Formats: sequence, C-alpha cells, structure tokens
Amino acid sequence: MKRRVWLISVLLISFSLMGCKPINETAWYGQLVDRGTMLVDGEFTPWNHWEGQWRIVNIWAQWCKPCWQEIPELNEFYAEKDSNIKLLGYNFDELSQEELQPLKAEMDIQFPVLVSWPEVWSYPEVKGLPATLIIAPDNRLIKILWGPQTLVNLTHEVDSLKAVYSE
Repeated sequence: MKRRVWLISVLLISFSLMGCKPINETAWYGQLVDRGTMLVDGEFTPWNHWEGQWRIVNIWAQWCKPCWQEIPELNEFYAEKDSNIKLLGYNFDELSQEELQPLKAEMDIQFPVLVSWPEVWSYPEVKGLPATLIIAPDNRLIKILWGPQTLVNLTHEVDSLKAVYSE
C-alpha cells in the first residue's frame, strides 16, 4: 500500500513538472525585452527604438560629488558619440519625473534621463556611484564601469568592447 501511494505521488509530481517551462537564464541575466521607458522630458521610448545600438546607462545621484564632476565629460561623449550609441542617465535615488526635471537642468545633463528603471532589466548591485553600464546591441549587459568616467576612458571602453563584440 505504501509503495502504491509513493508511486502515485511520484507520477503526479512528474506530470505536474512536465508543464513547467525552464528558466531562460539569458533573459534573467540582464536581457532587455521589447518594452519601453519614460524619459524625464515626458517622451515614452520603446526599447526596440534603439535596437541594434550600444546603450550606455549612467547611474548618478544629486548628492554624489563625482557624479557632478563627470557630467561635462558625459555631455561631451553624448555630443561626439556615433549614431550607433545611445547614452542614458538614471537617478540612483529614483526621484519622480517632477523632481528630475529641475535637477537635470541644475546639473546641466544634456543626455536623456530615464524616469524609472525598466522592470525587464536586472538592476545591478550598485557598489558605488557613479556607475556606468554598457549594454551590447543584442541587449546584454556586458560591462559595468565604477567611478567617474572621462570622455577618453568611456570612448576607449566602448571602442574596445565593440572590437571584441564584432569578432
């Protein structure tokens, strides 16, 4: 009798597991899907709008002195980057759109800023600010740069990754 109960239990568990789908590890590890995000200026931008482009996401905060110091370098990178690269900012303190608009002007941020972190993106463990994420055209998070970036450093990092990625 115990053997029969055990066999039925095993069969029921097996049948119920047959309907389960395996975890897509790629999607779980920072993969973007075709959704979108709101920018501080009120524009909703679908992710596929940037399909095939490199994305650089800079995480910053108002209270972070190195963040303020790197903004002119990021603005210059934004002005000089090639059209296959999209630079975005994200406020670490997750301020509202109403709070971000004057702050973006005060800090003279000239590149687009995300209002909220897309739920489809794995949020990285932020070890310090500023943090700069580099996302490949296939939407994989491939590198995180810690600390303030310069135009030269950021250009070098992106060019190096593009060279490796295209091989």
